[in-house]
Amino acid sequence: MKTKDSSVNVTGMHPEVVGALAKMEVCRSAALSLLLTYPMVVTSGKDGTHKVGSLHYEGLAVDLRFRDYMDEWKRYMQNALGSDWDIVIEADHIHCELDRRGK
Repeated sequence: MKTKDSSVNVTGMHPEVVGALAKMEVCRSAALSLLLTYPMVVTSGKDGTHKVGSLHYEGLAVDLRFRDYMDEWKRYMQNALGSDWDIVIEADHIHCELDRRGK
């Protein structure tokens, strides 16, 4: 496991969360392996609506789908970690929390 930089503090995290990090890594690798069998998906070229001045309109930019990977990783983690965990795909990360409230 690698942290983004020295500002990330995992010291003192709940032992069950620290233990789950290894499962999360196995799930990340499994999702990557599965997606190696999928074709890359282009979701936009010169079409669509983009910000003013976007290079899409000049045929100099494409958008590629990455949501498939996030969905697969989430599915693997939910299965591996169980129902006490909430796995939520955010705009730029996957949020994983051990939540036993009301369960």
